[in-house]
Amino acid sequence: MDAFIRFTNQTQGRDRLLRATQYTCMLLRYLLEPKAGKEKVALKLKNLEASVSTGRKS
Repeated sequence: MDAFIRFTNQTQGRDRLLRATQYTCMLLRYLLEPKAGKEKVALKLKNLEASVSTGRKS
């Protein structure tokens, strides 16, 4: 756990974690969009992706 905290306290580590989260959201949304009944989940993933993107820019 200490290694994870040290990693995320570094700017580069935090950026890598946020980038991985952002790209995972993009992939999941891409896979869910054509499925009927998954619109709410896809919208939540899109909002999370946008929030993570904003967090990376700051």
